[in-house]
Amino acid sequence: MKHILLDEMDFEEAIRIALEAARQGALMLFPTDTVYGIGGQAFSRQVMEKLRRVKPEREAKPTAVLIDNIVRMSQCASDVPGRRIVALAEAYWPGPLTLVWKTSNAIPEEFQTADRSLGYRVPNHPFLLELLRRLETPLWATSANSPGQPPPKLFSEIKSHILEACDLVFETRILISGKSSTVVDVRGREPVVVRESGVHEEEIRRVWRTA
Repeated sequence: MKHILLDEMDFEEAIRIALEAARQGALMLFPTDTVYGIGGQAFSRQVMEKLRRVKPEREAKPTAVLIDNIVRMSQCASDVPGRRIVALAEAYWPGPLTLVWKTSNAIPEEFQTADRSLGYRVPNHPFLLELLRRLETPLWATSANSPGQPPPKLFSEIKSHILEACDLVFETRILISGKSSTVVDVRGREPVVVRESGVHEEEIRRVWRTA
């Protein structure tokens, strides 16, 4: 496991290391604007197997990705997001909002979830955003916590077995919010709030109605 303190490393060097690791199928731990997460390059068999070993209690396949913009979401989906979905993205991305949307049939079956959906989010974190832009592919991501434990907002809260399972660990001493993203299923005629957190339901519905 390689451990990097982002606050003390040159930004470009940190991005270079992360890019190289991601392209080689590394499982990484990283801060986001919400909580610490673990993940790696999406649609990689190697990364999927590593995630399964770290969090075996989760579904067999990753269900959420980090992306750099809504165009990337369209590239992963079977349908182009409509104007209301675009309005939500424009209002809250980058930020603590995950949009559950369809996946493309072009994604191999081994990576498809049962209902052929993914949660998409653009993180409001300069390191992650730049990594995503240069990687030009989504990152699978899940919170770096054990079952029944709250997602970590401090590096010291991350359990040792999770750290040891990662190939590359990024730490920051800058305080992050500690609030998970709000998750909204936007596949139907009306938005369904699956988890309310960083963005309130009434705000979601207001943007949806006025789009």
